[in-house]
Amino acid sequence: MPGELSSEEEGPRVASNWHHNSVAGSCSFPRRMRLHLNREFQQVYKKGTRRHGKGFSIIFSPNGGTYSRLGISVQRKVGSAVRRNHIKRLFREAFRLHREQFPQTSDIVITVRPDFSCDRLADLEHEIAGLLHRGKPA
Repeated sequence: MPGELSSEEEGPRVASNWHHNSVAGSCSFPRRMRLHLNREFQQVYKKGTRRHGKGFSIIFSPNGGTYSRLGISVQRKVGSAVRRNHIKRLFREAFRLHREQFPQTSDIVITVRPDFSCDRLADLEHEIAGLLHRGKPA
């Protein structure tokens, strides 16, 4: 019909407020905040400070940058690819939501051991908070 837009002229269908959501901007987890290379992980393993939790460890080392970066290592012994990816999503979400609790301007590596049993974000957040505050002076 005249005056109507064709489907090509409408553009891609996305949530109308996706780019304007204030929460998305402040709580996002862009790729630049992730450790990617083996040498980055190895540097944290060699120079980092360790905190051991139930089934996982957090290792962190100052990076001299302006923001923290996160890397997650999950052994194959932990379970299937689906389970390992679920665990990584939990840790990324905990980091994204509570970035201020993690060491600032550091490279952070989380290593997950086979005895890891936490499947709920709330439980994981509580465990991480206790682990990180245990090493801080009162």
